[in-house]
Amino acid sequence: MDRSALAEILQKIKTVRVCVLGDVCLDIYWHADMKKSRLSRETPHFPLPVVKERFSLGGGGNVMANVSALGVQAMLPVSVIGRDWRAWPVKECFGALGCPETYLIEDPARVTPCYAKPLRGGISDVVYEDPRLDFENGSPLSAETEQKVISALVAAAKKANVIAVSDQLEYGVVTPAVREVLCELGKMMPVIVDSRDRISLYRNVIVKPNEVEAAAVCPASSPEDAAVLLSARTRAPAIVTLGEKGAVWSEKGLPVRVPAVPVKPPVDPVGAGDTFLAAFAAAYAADVPGPDALRFASLASAVTVQKIGQTGTATPDEILKLNGAKC
Repeated sequence: MDRSALAEILQKIKTVRVCVLGDVCLDIYWHADMKKSRLSRETPHFPLPVVKERFSLGGGGNVMANVSALGVQAMLPVSVIGRDWRAWPVKECFGALGCPETYLIEDPARVTPCYAKPLRGGISDVVYEDPRLDFENGSPLSAETEQKVISALVAAAKKANVIAVSDQLEYGVVTPAVREVLCELGKMMPVIVDSRDRISLYRNVIVKPNEVEAAAVCPASSPEDAAVLLSARTRAPAIVTLGEKGAVWSEKGLPVRVPAVPVKPPVDPVGAGDTFLAAFAAAYAADVPGPDALRFASLASAVTVQKIGQTGTATPDEILKLNGAKC
């Protein structure tokens, strides 16, 4: 991006207040040093000697972390967590971000979603990731908790310039009733939604599917055509992300392809979509036109994908540095 234009965007988003609705997940990284492993006496297995443990926010929590990292005026998180051991590291992460817990709802009947990732290291530099251990809820929110989410969302929306939504879990905070509220709020303010399986259910909001997700809802001969069809369906602008091929913005039937920022390998795409959502929402709320907000989001995502083995964030300094290297 033009350096002066980028500096202007970064300055503008300092005045933005972003409400983020989504399931706060805990990402745990367990680093095991296999050089220390000894064959178990009780079972024919080599245990994983964990020498380091890392916690970070995942899922909708990673969107919240990314919004905070951008230096917005306020980040207003709306979510539900349990009262289990996983809730404590989540609260510590929120404390480190300096974010309010006003709209963070506790429900003792719920599981705090968590993705535990064992990482094996040994003599060489190779690090091998074992299958994840996932903790998720297997049933919908109770009627009482659902109403608390709706009340928190409406209250936070009144203080925000934009709502960024991470709708990823089958039994998460975005229930049909909550989605209905989001569609109504979309008539009054910008609402940006990232949803893997329920894009087709939204109206009056800006949806952000990837190429595969968009094609499942609006089959078309090109991403541009899919974005146009999607925009007509949702009655709002639409985004289709294309990974290293960039992204498409469609508004009033006119699609615009924005190229991705090229990044040399190795890259780690985990969490890049969260960075994209956070950066786009912040820029768009600051009255940055859609295509330019996409360019800014692509630049922020290019920072994140270079952070290997973590769901990282992109700070203004990191974005400026990468942009300077590409100019």
